[in-house]
Amino acid sequence: MNRKIVFNTIFFAIAIYALYLRVPGILTHFKFQDQRAADFTIRTLTGKNFKLSLQSKKIIIVFWATWGGPCEVELKRINKMIIAKEILPNDVIAISSVENEKTIYNTVKKENYLFDVGIDADNSVAKTFEVSATPTIMFLDENQIINWMTDGFSPTLEYRISSFLK
Repeated sequence: MNRKIVFNTIFFAIAIYALYLRVPGILTHFKFQDQRAADFTIRTLTGKNFKLSLQSKKIIIVFWATWGGPCEVELKRINKMIIAKEILPNDVIAISSVENEKTIYNTVKKENYLFDVGIDADNSVAKTFEVSATPTIMFLDENQIINWMTDGFSPTLEYRISSFLK
């Protein structure tokens, strides 16, 4: 058999499999699109409570894990935007689920994250939004309507954040 045909067949099979793995998450994101986010209250590392329904401005929520490479990349990109004063620290809350608080704290301190970090110890907030992968990023408008939701690495994240917060 021709090498090119074999290569193309394998490439096509891998692409179909990758799409198959992504479809459930994509469908979940569409389900939440343009819906009011369920209210929740979560304790942050600073000891304060973050209550979604009290937010009267646009907000970015990032579900993340301390051990996730894509999470680290995305949070560092967001942190750089804060350092560059392109966005404010209170424009973002990162929520870590089912992880040890000390591990979360040590990661935040090591990376010098400037945004609030919420602790979802029982995974209830992540379950509410059917988060199945990290990072999962949601953009919510002033009325807590979900404008955009995605998971994994997003090559256009900085552009999307800038456009959303304008």
